Amino acid sequence: MFLDVTELAQQKIKQTCSHHTGQLVFYYESRIGCTCGNNGIFLLKITQQNDSDLDAILASSLGNLPIQGWSLPFLDEQMKLDYNPFKHALILRSDSGLINDNVLIINDDNQSIS
Repeated sequence: MFLDVTELAQQKIKQTCSHHTGQLVFYYESRIGCTCGNNGIFLLKITQQNDSDLDAILASSLGNLPIQGWSLPFLDEQMKLDYNPFKHALILRSDSGLINDNVLIINDDNQSIS
């Protein structure tokens, strides 16, 4: 499994991370009250907390990102994270199609920081 992070997305992520301390993780948020089939969304999180759920690694062009192992079945083998500057949004896609058209970067308080 690999996440290709485009150069534009890397720039956006690095700019956001430069203003916050902590570790960048690929996170599946399932407590949002979403009514979609898998009942959650993928996002990026900058965390200073140890989370025992982050028990797997997602290889990416940013390096290895901690991820909840139980969330891996919701992902495809090859994915791409891109940035759309007109929408100011990170977009997660795979060969199967769109996974999330607005990947947020959040902090430990679950507040968007991107």
